[in-house]
Amino acid sequence: MGLFDKVKSLKNSITGGAAKVYIDSEPVNFDEPFVVTVRAQIQDASLKVNRVYLQIQGREEVEVPDTDVVYESDGEQERRTEIVTARCSTTEVELTVSEGQVLDANQSYEWQAAVELPGSALPVYKGRYCRHVYIARASLDCFGNDPDSGWQELNEE
Repeated sequence: MGLFDKVKSLKNSITGGAAKVYIDSEPVNFDEPFVVTVRAQIQDASLKVNRVYLQIQGREEVEVPDTDVVYESDGEQERRTEIVTARCSTTEVELTVSEGQVLDANQSYEWQAAVELPGSALPVYKGRYCRHVYIARASLDCFGNDPDSGWQELNEE
């Protein structure tokens, strides 16, 4: 490995740019496991990963428009109308999709995981001001910043 390759490898480990990671999912199912497919496109250097993992979160989000909010500064009050938002995680699941391996440069890889949500998992709902959805992120656990797919909303049935 030449100096340029070492510099490129270091940059990729710091930025997480050693691979592009994608996920595809069957619709979220509460009665039986559903399959999530993880795909990785390795960039121009081989990548040693400790594991491929998948995180799934149930997320409740509330957004209330036209809310009067009072701000106080230097003893004076200012009232503004704003959109007030809040969110919380209701379910968290982490799965190891594949154990450690070396992924070759300029190659694509694919793994599948059967995801079973716990019995206490809330259903998906989307109301006017509140919604509960499931989001997922796949990552390659390696030295430096783990390349990941970013959080993506999973579809319901």
